[in-house]
Amino acid sequence: MVKAAVERIEGSFAHLAIEVDEAQISRALDESYHRLAQRVTVPGFRKGRVPRQILEMRIGKGALYEDALKRLVPQSYVEAVKETGIDPMDEPDFDIEQFEDGKPLRFKAKVLVRPEVKLPDYRDIRVEKKVPEVSDDDVDHYIGVLQQNRGTAVPADHDEVQAGDLVTVDLEIASDDTPLEIRGDGKGIVIEAAAKQDLPGLGKGLIGLKAGDEKVIDTTVPDTYHDKSLAGKPAKARVVVKEIRERKLPEVNDEFAKAVGGYDSVDAMRRDIRERLQKSAESRAEAEYGKAVVDRITQEAEVDVPEALVERQVDFLARNLSENLAQQGMTLEGYLEACGLDQEALRKSFRGEAQAAVKTDLVLDAISKAEGFGATDDEVNARLSRIASSQGKPAGEIRELLTRTGRIDSIEDAIVREKTIDHLVRLASGE
Repeated sequence: MVKAAVERIEGSFAHLAIEVDEAQISRALDESYHRLAQRVTVPGFRKGRVPRQILEMRIGKGALYEDALKRLVPQSYVEAVKETGIDPMDEPDFDIEQFEDGKPLRFKAKVLVRPEVKLPDYRDIRVEKKVPEVSDDDVDHYIGVLQQNRGTAVPADHDEVQAGDLVTVDLEIASDDTPLEIRGDGKGIVIEAAAKQDLPGLGKGLIGLKAGDEKVIDTTVPDTYHDKSLAGKPAKARVVVKEIRERKLPEVNDEFAKAVGGYDSVDAMRRDIRERLQKSAESRAEAEYGKAVVDRITQEAEVDVPEALVERQVDFLARNLSENLAQQGMTLEGYLEACGLDQEALRKSFRGEAQAAVKTDLVLDAISKAEGFGATDDEVNARLSRIASSQGKPAGEIRELLTRTGRIDSIEDAIVREKTIDHLVRLASGE
């Protein structure tokens, strides 16, 4: 028999004081004896036939008690959780207080429990839903991008650099009399006149120049420059204009429409572009609307966000940043140095985002529970099949991998989360 008492402590933790009676201990010790007797070889006895007293002399009584304890503690903890009705959110820390002959087992379990969430009347919350509409200007802009992608650079029909020209220059840059490193030693660099550049003012400063002209332009060293002692400082850029070219864009006609997408006509191209832009806009709007609904409900909910969960989320955000930087060939240390931050400052910058994310998760979990949402086997299997199809692997292999790595529950969690948000969106839009 297991007796348990719970004490709530600071930070959404709970202490479970658990006591296991002598009868249950005796059964556990008997089980351990039979288990170990099958494994230990004792001369003169067949495996499994070693008397308990002989076995204890062979392996030590402590080994028997240790084996029993390994099973007694987690089993008793599960019973205590059911008895007290707490909702653990993490693995517990155990502290054994008493485990002796003829006495009950007493131990404590410290565990993070789910905090109480006071939900607003979310079924009555309404959020305005805006339906996006693609304009002619949106279609024209998209077609303009297609033109740019298919454009060619030809010698300019004018002598002086105009906005939008592609200007080939020889370039030297110095800050505090220190030359900056430039790819290709600065020879034959192509700069778009008046366009936004890494070096502010450089593109605009070329306007009006002619081939052969030389000019010194005030600029600023990029913040991303590898020498951090120069990054962000004023600099002088010396340019010598070598060639002026302009973009020649293809005419938007039926031939262009066929070339970019196999369309029969410009009208057919515009209709298809409009439809695709509309679907994309609606998809973004749906995602933004769902977020707006969840944010509204989360803001009105009341919950003490556990610090332990916030710290864990900060760890996740920092780890995610480090992995993204690694994919770009950068290190977290180099990034922090470039931003003038240390680890503590980085973690502090993540805290607001982390706290909001944890609160959102707690609120959505509370709503899922209130609505009784779950994930059926068919839904999980369908999700696994989609994942397997996208990776070109058998669904069984994906399931085995996720089960082995302890991530299969994340599939169910994702399905429940989607159901919850979809339900809230329908309610908030008055559907």
